Amino acid sequence: MLLTAAENSLVHKQQSVNVVQVIPLLFAVMSLTVGLALFLSDATDFVDVVQSVIVVFGGSLAGLLLSFSIAQIVQGLQLALQRGVYGGSAPRQMIHAMLKVCEVSRRDGLLGVAEIRSNSDELEEVCQLIGEASKDTSIRFALDRRIANEKLFHQMAADVFLFTAVYAVMFGLLGSLLRFANASAEAVSGSTFLPFICGASLAIIMVILIARLRAAHVRELIIAEIAYRGAAIILEDNNLQRLHARLSLLVPAGVRA
Repeated sequence: MLLTAAENSLVHKQQSVNVVQVIPLLFAVMSLTVGLALFLSDATDFVDVVQSVIVVFGGSLAGLLLSFSIAQIVQGLQLALQRGVYGGSAPRQMIHAMLKVCEVSRRDGLLGVAEIRSNSDELEEVCQLIGEASKDTSIRFALDRRIANEKLFHQMAADVFLFTAVYAVMFGLLGSLLRFANASAEAVSGSTFLPFICGASLAIIMVILIARLRAAHVRELIIAEIAYRGAAIILEDNNLQRLHARLSLLVPAGVRA
């Protein structure tokens, strides 16, 4: 059984992102970094800007390639686009999806739930657990596994951006120190510190991105709790009103719906 288009759009699984989709994100980060660096310094020479960008972005990329695998870097970029830019899923979406599953269970029974197909791996697994009339221990084990995987997935991706910020500041500082050491007292100006300012600007953007990813990560943990707790509640009592009330209690105040 397939969910309708409206129902299926409630929850989305993690999908691979084409490299072409990531290029605008990288270009936007570079543009924001250069714009912020120019705003914070008095540099007007285009050559100085290009040199600073090469030092900061080239050094950061080299550091990332030496620190992480290409697969982990690509995974981090995908997560940045899915959660950092698009925002990821919301807990209320999973609540609505579980209400739809409850309706199916009331109409078609547990076997009908087992036949549900969705673009969310998480939702499909929950439906399989319901269809098999799984015990609470099995549901709890599946929830613990899902939460552990989500934490590991988030940590691996967040580390990429954390070290990007660190490398950006370090290479920016190194570039400014070399410029300062080679410049005379009269030649020292704001452009001398442009590499460091550029690196600090990139670090600021990375910190903002990490904060957005952390907020999305918290929502994903809540979504997992809603899905698997909802499965246990449906097997126990598939009343729509009580299911909605009990799942709504799992969404803390302040979490974006």
